[in-house]
Amino acid sequence: MPSSYSEESPLLVSNQSHNAPGRHDERVGMNSTEQRRKKYNMFRTFVLPVACLIVVLIIVKDAISTNHGKEAKPSFLSPSLRDDHDDKDHKSQSQKSSSPSYTKVQTLSFQIYTGGAPAFIMDESTGKERKNHECKGLHSYGQPEDSETLQCYLGLENTAMDVQRRLDIMTDAVNRAYDISSKDESTLKIFLAPEFYFRGLDGAFEFSTEEAEDKAGECSDICHILKGLENIAAHKRFENWLFLFGTVIASEALPREDTFDYQFYNFAPLYKGFDPATSQRIGKNFIVPKRYVSNIDFLTPLRHLTNKTMTMELLDEDNHTLYKTLMNPHASGQKRYGNNIWNRYKDELTILGYNMIEYGWFFMDGISFSVEICLDHLVHRALMTYMADVVTGSKTRIPSSANDSVEWVGIPKHQAQISLVSSAGMDVTVASLALANGGHIFLQDGMEGNVPPHKTYGEDDCQPNEYEFFGGSQCVKRTAVISATDVTFGYEMNMEYKDYDLYPENGGKKWKDVISGLFSSTAYRPKLTVYDPVNITLPL
Repeated sequence: MPSSYSEESPLLVSNQSHNAPGRHDERVGMNSTEQRRKKYNMFRTFVLPVACLIVVLIIVKDAISTNHGKEAKPSFLSPSLRDDHDDKDHKSQSQKSSSPSYTKVQTLSFQIYTGGAPAFIMDESTGKERKNHECKGLHSYGQPEDSETLQCYLGLENTAMDVQRRLDIMTDAVNRAYDISSKDESTLKIFLAPEFYFRGLDGAFEFSTEEAEDKAGECSDICHILKGLENIAAHKRFENWLFLFGTVIASEALPREDTFDYQFYNFAPLYKGFDPATSQRIGKNFIVPKRYVSNIDFLTPLRHLTNKTMTMELLDEDNHTLYKTLMNPHASGQKRYGNNIWNRYKDELTILGYNMIEYGWFFMDGISFSVEICLDHLVHRALMTYMADVVTGSKTRIPSSANDSVEWVGIPKHQAQISLVSSAGMDVTVASLALANGGHIFLQDGMEGNVPPHKTYGEDDCQPNEYEFFGGSQCVKRTAVISATDVTFGYEMNMEYKDYDLYPENGGKKWKDVISGLFSSTAYRPKLTVYDPVNITLPL
């Protein structure tokens, strides 16, 4: 957190759009398997050892650090959302039971392209490049750091309408998932959406100061997002569901002379479904912050490009707002999201009915979970937390929710029975797994939803004895193998799945019309990948 961070920098209380940050394409410029392998090998060989040491030191420091700094207490989710949560209903209570009620798990993955729209596309009729109409008239042009492909962020100028339309599409996906899901009450259903689903025209929705609270107590954009997602989960038919609704990108203006100086946030809203008539909201709402900023998380805006003159000529756009897109935080040296603010206001979150999953671990109904967002998975965040906790005396505490109550318990020695990853440019990484014997990891990506799940073994010369996994949606089971001569892990990719179009051809909605202005239609159509239920491994 910068030293000049504002004393008036609370969160989530603005309805206004802003000149926000750029856009994230987690796999732009890394479209070939060979390129990804080379970069992964360089990362693994040279950067990862140092990064792992740094991660351990950071985790230990975070675990023992006390609340420092003197920021004013934020109006975290705005008055409107604040009124929806009665304080007495959200104080942690002693947990009544930790016995799991589920024997199987079924994942229903929502595949929708969350990358930037290409500024130019190929005209199939002429074979020549032409401007992409999706970007026409927008100010949000830029490039990922490792690519020369010009892109734009999509979204609506009216941010309230933008949020509502994204919520509507998410609701359509959840309803479609319910219709095709298992109705067995002993099967936990997990709805999994990709990273960067909630990302507006400027590349982010804005956090602002407490002054916005005085504006008639109106609900901010991010407040609107969270309320909408809460309403989806609060229904009797979703009592046996867990929802990871992708991620929300947010930025917050810092009090400096530089107009483009912002703090950035990337977090996943996670919810357990429940019946409001028979259950309370306690232990049902969670915030999962992403820790590390990827070099392809944001677009570098036009003003920072060396060839911007040529780009402007190619675009031929008479638009003076082309310079509104904010800085690329990674390119300017910000390698971590501004998560300190989350940790400092955990009590505020609790009052509002939310619990922090700050270390990537939690229990739900007695089942141990790890949860990571994209790059956090590649750099072993959950695994490194587990290892650091062991060597520092197992003092880390994580939320454990069951029976309308929450308590804080230790990280399970048997590791995660289920791991979740929401990403936009990531695959399941063997070296990052922190799974119990027989545990499963489920990943949903927002870039390569048109790539069917598949795996390779030994095809990388630098890693001849390792599996690699690919696909927009992935489900992998890991088992431990110990013999008199060897200790290793086995991996099995679940290929028992079926794809469903979110908006079928014979349906009442045209998919391109539904997503127009919010998500690019140049990549693939939205769909659901539904896996057959698998057994939840039991801890030994």
